[in-house]
Amino acid sequence: MTARLEPAAPPYPDKVQAAFDRMPRSWMPPFRLFTTLARHPELFERFIRGAPSYLPGTRLSIRQREVLLHRVTARCGCEYEWGMRVHYFAGEAGLTAAQVSATVHGNADSACWEANDAVLIRLADELHDSCDISDELWPVLRAAFGDEAILELLLLAGYYRTVGYLANGLRMPLEPDVSRPFPAA
Repeated sequence: MTARLEPAAPPYPDKVQAAFDRMPRSWMPPFRLFTTLARHPELFERFIRGAPSYLPGTRLSIRQREVLLHRVTARCGCEYEWGMRVHYFAGEAGLTAAQVSATVHGNADSACWEANDAVLIRLADELHDSCDISDELWPVLRAAFGDEAILELLLLAGYYRTVGYLANGLRMPLEPDVSRPFPAA
């Protein structure tokens, strides 16, 4: 796949370089999504500052976050971000190979999901399909998660849908050595 926009090249503006310097070393050189956004330093800064994934004091476990985000990025058809999440976080989140595959090819009823995982899959699917939470899912969600966690889930889903728009719309190629393609059905 050929990207539609070329990334910015070093030397980067001071604010952009400072943001890159704060990123984990395993994310270096900076991912193409970040260097492409760095073409517009103000937009890049807002994008990075708006990332709700790694909040101090989060009400979500890594597993909860990753089940949701794997499904959100899969439903968006965003192989770029989905593959990076698999590489960096699937193991830490305790996702099995069957669960990783089910984020792409399964649904909330797939046998591999625990009850709370299935709630997150349903949430990702409803938000993707309708940008809403049904009256049927709402009490199930409230029983599984506190109000603050639900707010985080909604912001995460929306933010990573935006990532899907960016990566897909700009035709981001997979990152060498870290992105994985969707599994075969």
